[in-house]
Amino acid sequence: MKKDTRGVKISPEAIPAADALLEVESPTRRAWRRFRRHRLAVASLLVLLLISILAVGAPLFQRYPPNKIDLRAHSQPPSSEHWLGTDRLGRDIWSRTIHGGRVSLVVGLSAAFLSTLIGTILGSLSGYYRGAVDMVIMRLTDVVMTFPSIVIMLTIAAFVGPGLRNVILIIGALSWPGTARLVRGQFFSFREQEFVEAARCLGVRDRRIIAVHILPNVLAPLLAQVTFAVGMAILTEAGLSFLGLGVPLPTPSWGNMLETARNLEILQQGPWMWMPPAVMTLLTVLCVNFIGDGLRDAIDPRLIL
Repeated sequence: MKKDTRGVKISPEAIPAADALLEVESPTRRAWRRFRRHRLAVASLLVLLLISILAVGAPLFQRYPPNKIDLRAHSQPPSSEHWLGTDRLGRDIWSRTIHGGRVSLVVGLSAAFLSTLIGTILGSLSGYYRGAVDMVIMRLTDVVMTFPSIVIMLTIAAFVGPGLRNVILIIGALSWPGTARLVRGQFFSFREQEFVEAARCLGVRDRRIIAVHILPNVLAPLLAQVTFAVGMAILTEAGLSFLGLGVPLPTPSWGNMLETARNLEILQQGPWMWMPPAVMTLLTVLCVNFIGDGLRDAIDPRLIL
């Protein structure tokens, strides 16, 4: 039997358990441990990784060029030659689906990055400076949120024309209010903390306080917000392309592939032409949302798991 500094006897069997209790788990390891317990999030991460591999490596997995027209093989159902069938122009659905994933993922990630950047900057300024700055930014946010975003997007897309870059800019420039409100609320709570007051007393500039002292503490909830923004951007791109105002043909995207479903005959008699992009869109957005749920639970400091 060993004794501690106070003379209390300690059993040898209890020493490993006591050492384990003294180990301090890093925030990253704790978040990863919590995330792994969210089975849907882990499964969604694996599925999304598979979709991303197929999209990025589309030229390696394609059976035919995505824009190759073969009128002799038009509107064919799935077969050993064309795994997911062909469309009205004889183009291979499998090749167009995996190539369309590249466009949808690029739009989702790029638009989410742009909207997060705008929302973070405006929310940081609003939450830190308050007063007149907060009033101006929040009134601008209210104006943007007042009008239906999809209507504004359709109007702008019709004015500037379809295109991948235009779609990214339109979605990103109109999807930031939610992020701005989230960041503003976080800055309100951290602005009066002792470490911020200490930085001010030391003469640290406001720009450095915002970027170095407060913003890193906002990254946790912001990361979960980004995942939901990616899902919404993918759905918005699909809607714009479905209406002919998104990514123009012949570039394949899940949205403009779904445009074929507007034809009642194809909708009823040729489901292989629109079901693959529909399933991929639904699956990708669900995976992104489940991953966001897992991240939110993993990085929430109020949860003790």
